[in-house]
Amino acid sequence: MAKNNIGRRDFIRFAGITGGIAGAHLAGLRQLGAAEIQAALAAQDVWIPTCCNMCGGTTGVLAHVVNGRVVKLEPSSHNPIGVANISTDFQTLKATGARMCPKGNASIMSLYDPDRVKKPLKRVGARGSGQWQEISYDQAVTEIAAKLANIKSTSGPEKLVWFTEDNNFGAIQQSLCNVYGTPNFLQHSNICDAARNIGFTLALGHGRPLPDLRNTRYMLLFGVNPLGAMKWAHLPRILLDGLANGAKIVVVDPRCSETAEKAFDFPGLWLPIRPGTDGALALAMANVIIAERLYDANFIANWTVGFDQFAALVRNRTPDWAARITGISADRIKQVAREVATIKPAVIDVWVGTAQHTNGTEAVRAIAMLAGLTGQIDAPGTGVLPERPSAKYRVPAPSAPLPPRVDGKGTKYPFAHGSGVYIEAREAMITGQPYRPKAAVFVFQNFVLSMPNLAKTSQALNNLELIVAVDTHLSETALMADYVIPGSNYLERYELLPQWVDFPVLTLRQPAVAPVYGQRLEYEFVQDLALKMGHNIYPFNAPYEQFLDDALLAGIGIGLAGLKALPGAVFIGGDTRYFKYRTSGFGTPSKKFEFYSQQMKDKGLNPLPDYVRAQDGPSSTYPFYIVNWKEALHTHSRTMNNRWLMDFHGENELWINADRASALGINDGDLVTVENQYGRAKAKAHVTSRIRPDVVGLTHGFGHWGLGPVAKGKGTNDNLFVPGKADHISGMAALKDGAVRVYK
Repeated sequence: MAKNNIGRRDFIRFAGITGGIAGAHLAGLRQLGAAEIQAALAAQDVWIPTCCNMCGGTTGVLAHVVNGRVVKLEPSSHNPIGVANISTDFQTLKATGARMCPKGNASIMSLYDPDRVKKPLKRVGARGSGQWQEISYDQAVTEIAAKLANIKSTSGPEKLVWFTEDNNFGAIQQSLCNVYGTPNFLQHSNICDAARNIGFTLALGHGRPLPDLRNTRYMLLFGVNPLGAMKWAHLPRILLDGLANGAKIVVVDPRCSETAEKAFDFPGLWLPIRPGTDGALALAMANVIIAERLYDANFIANWTVGFDQFAALVRNRTPDWAARITGISADRIKQVAREVATIKPAVIDVWVGTAQHTNGTEAVRAIAMLAGLTGQIDAPGTGVLPERPSAKYRVPAPSAPLPPRVDGKGTKYPFAHGSGVYIEAREAMITGQPYRPKAAVFVFQNFVLSMPNLAKTSQALNNLELIVAVDTHLSETALMADYVIPGSNYLERYELLPQWVDFPVLTLRQPAVAPVYGQRLEYEFVQDLALKMGHNIYPFNAPYEQFLDDALLAGIGIGLAGLKALPGAVFIGGDTRYFKYRTSGFGTPSKKFEFYSQQMKDKGLNPLPDYVRAQDGPSSTYPFYIVNWKEALHTHSRTMNNRWLMDFHGENELWINADRASALGINDGDLVTVENQYGRAKAKAHVTSRIRPDVVGLTHGFGHWGLGPVAKGKGTNDNLFVPGKADHISGMAALKDGAVRVYK
């Protein structure tokens, strides 16, 4: 393979959160139609607008393609994800250029990674032995289709469980599951932000209010790290702009994250909370706000239900009560409660640092109550409820009623997120209850490394008759598969992407180059598999571009060619609108903000968001909580074979408090053992004062034995030490519940 034009020097230059001027490159593309762009790809020097997928952030990028090869990437200022989340800010700032993160800058390395899976593989040795036979694509599809057809006819269609990423070509996969007859279609959000989504949905009817950090005066952030785990590339800019404009920042996190550090540079506080106790802290703040009548009486009177019941609940949830639970002093709790209620506008936000515990949904609900008490919802400088235009896909309905789900969604977990319940699906593979799946398909999902409790995952997969992995690399999940189908890099494929900003934006991910190894793309594999099983119907018998075209026309009124012709291939359907609940109400059953949830009561659950202790914490045997976090240089477990990114951060160190390390005789850089009843591994100690004394932690996603030679053997897998339970309301995997001992 010819060497790529971009070099390490260029990557280093752009590895930070950088700007870029995109408009000039796009000027020559605006008049090109689909046919002309495709022709240009083969031989000309062009800039193709698309959207990054090195994480789920969908930053707009411009791919510089020369003679059919991507040689450079720059951020596109036509896509607001790299600029700002409020429409007026976007219009003001886009002339200064967009931003992209280090992962996006390293995309070319992933595209041309020599360790990618190049041909379909069939297992010929024992499962997990790494013994493969290269086979033709047609043979792979034919054999997989035959095995799935046999499982359907002999055991029932529900015995197939299908796992996939959320953003990526989900509708075509849902279509196949429907016509096959399985209800068991599960997506990545269950191991991401499902509890946050359900917690906010129960309170205010929308799962993802977005923080208007640039225009706020107060930031109260629970388990949020926009300067490190930057899913959306505009977040660092709008947060730093907000601080520069005089906002105060308070970060609730057991670790002093990149964002928490700003509390030492600007007015602010770092509250090093005991893991899994955020809900208690929020309830105590509510106690102060209500007792001192600092709440927004007008908002509560006109736009809420259940205030009196909630006030009665928190009467005994005092700062002294919460101090014993959280490790945050009662005086500090009172201070922050008074500030967040009186310094307005205020952003009150929470993400996975809080939500990925067995009590995650209740903690998020309790934090959402603070926004309801103070009326800090859907107004400038608060958590704004986004309006998102959508493509409307023609997904075929099941030909017969679907059997019951395997994962308890809607039954055991009545408010489970739409992504399903990974933990319960895995349990069914082990216990056979309510029934035992026989086949699993994993698309763009490293189930083995991403799930808590590795031993359980290995046991579960070994009980399956058929495993199919569609992946760019021989990940740990692919190594367990019977068939591996080559996956694609985002620069090789199409997707339609409603953007997570506070005004209606839909963007296009489109191929910048033809598939590097001539492989069929994921959505084409799904179509081919459906056709091979005899489903000669739309959308399987139509070009995938037609499926997208039809969805766009039904959703936003323009087709695929029309979207491509827009600047940056970005559709903008209006400006940010505030106070939408004043005309349409909230998206709850009552159409109001719900301190008290009747629908929770109807399902036998607590209608009030009380504090429930997380299920797994320290003991005399295992004295440390263990937590994990994400960072700007890596995404989940999937970027660790990227040579450029690994040059910058090639392993994850175990953070341990300096005082506790000294007592254990551990020095910075020492190799230590981390263990509990679920797993044991070595780690390099990072001794620091930036973490609570009773907490240790790791960057998530390292510890590979697959994925490729660059990833293999680097760092420690944090999921080794997590029990593998689910939040009882949302069904979300509890990725941050666990306790360990550490010794030299």
